[in-house]
Amino acid sequence: MIPAVPVPRSAKLRTPVEIKLKPGWRFESSRRVFVSDRGEIFEPRGELPKNSKIVYKTPSLVFAARAGKAQLSAAEENLLRHMQVILPKDSPAAKYLDAVRDWPSVAEAALPPEVSLPAKSYPE
Repeated sequence: MIPAVPVPRSAKLRTPVEIKLKPGWRFESSRRVFVSDRGEIFEPRGELPKNSKIVYKTPSLVFAARAGKAQLSAAEENLLRHMQVILPKDSPAAKYLDAVRDWPSVAEAALPPEVSLPAKSYPE
């Protein structure tokens, strides 16, 4: 087995916190708040470093949902629950993982797999 080679630090990749929302929750990016179907509001301001972003993993479904949620399949509604918290490059995601897990809107939070490069190329 060939050992993996870590991505060079000069690549400046940011590691997000991967989250899955609880059923009945959504993120309103214009207001930067999580809103439940029951009207509960959670504002993560102050819990993350400055210049953090919270984004849907399937943004095209967000537009479809705004057009008419009844048109989405159960699988599409499930996909809308998956998001990423993208932190500034100098903020380690592991530092914020427990805080994000405690948010009332979050069912699951985890770090993504570590990216690596192959140690050498294989002959064709």
